[in-house]
Amino acid sequence: MRPKIIAHRGASHLAPENTLAAFRLAAAMGVDGIEFDTLLTADGHLVVHHEYITDLHANANEVIPWCTLDQLRALDFGSWKDPRYAGEKIPTFAEALEACSPVDTIQVEFKSPLGANATTDQDAFAERILEEVESSGLADKIIVTSFNHGILSRVKKLSPCQRVGVLTLNSVDSYLAPPPALLQTLGIISGPEAQSMMENGLENSLPGGQQALRALVDLAQYATLNGDETSPVRWLIDRLWALTSDHPGENLFELLLCMASQHDLPSYLASLDFLPEVLSCQYNTCFRDRDLVQKVQATGVEVAPWPVDGVFDLQSILDMDPVTIVTNRPERLFQMLDPDFQMPEAAAALLADPSLAR
Repeated sequence: MRPKIIAHRGASHLAPENTLAAFRLAAAMGVDGIEFDTLLTADGHLVVHHEYITDLHANANEVIPWCTLDQLRALDFGSWKDPRYAGEKIPTFAEALEACSPVDTIQVEFKSPLGANATTDQDAFAERILEEVESSGLADKIIVTSFNHGILSRVKKLSPCQRVGVLTLNSVDSYLAPPPALLQTLGIISGPEAQSMMENGLENSLPGGQQALRALVDLAQYATLNGDETSPVRWLIDRLWALTSDHPGENLFELLLCMASQHDLPSYLASLDFLPEVLSCQYNTCFRDRDLVQKVQATGVEVAPWPVDGVFDLQSILDMDPVTIVTNRPERLFQMLDPDFQMPEAAAALLADPSLAR
């Protein structure tokens, strides 16, 4: 039996991530589910975007929690990917759900409120999440996910039947290990080596600890932001922002200790005061303990590694027999599972003319 295929931020290799175009393309491909991220705007609307800052995926550098919905709607969230997607708007939560409604599973990551809506009142935020889910008419398809497991605990207490998914990062050292593009920028690996790492998987190609440490030290030597995701300063800011923004009111040291406690995921899950339906772990966590998937699934918790994209990584994860795989490359996974796979006609039409998705 093949694993369920969840399109991470939609069909995000082929269309701009977290947009209606990416969601509709993924649905037309025949995926089992779609994952997307939500943030609260300054005027209290839920919109779909991964980063709190828009500069990588829009034509302006704005901080979403400090913007109104109208301000964000004026931006172009498609041209960065391909001029054919020019004018793609940031979706609202309701619009994203409508675009994803043909699939069986919708994994929604709720990011903690910041800016005008900043709060450490997790009960209030959990209530808001449940209101949005229950009013959508798609509650039976939605899995509420978060890196903030305190919020998930409150969701479960308020609505025991609501399915939730615990999101986890890999270990602290690997989380702070620079990505291939950054290692190339720092001169530690060559361009072909970086390309190989990104295409074929990281398990057997990550640089050794001394090289990773050298790269981290070199970060301090860069004083400017290049507006590029390969910029060392931008990368480090993203790492720290991602850790702290999901846990407002907690300090960085406490968060790093929490990450360390997740090194043994079966024990960590047993320590929670609720049982999640899904554990969605960063995929290379599975390489640390190749029996992890079966250990967790034996407890009744579905394992959904994310985001698995390279051919080597996909095959390695497939060999572990998870219930679900979350990927930016659903088309690649379909082809690996069925060499005769052909892009469905509806998906091919959307690829040929993205305007059909609007």
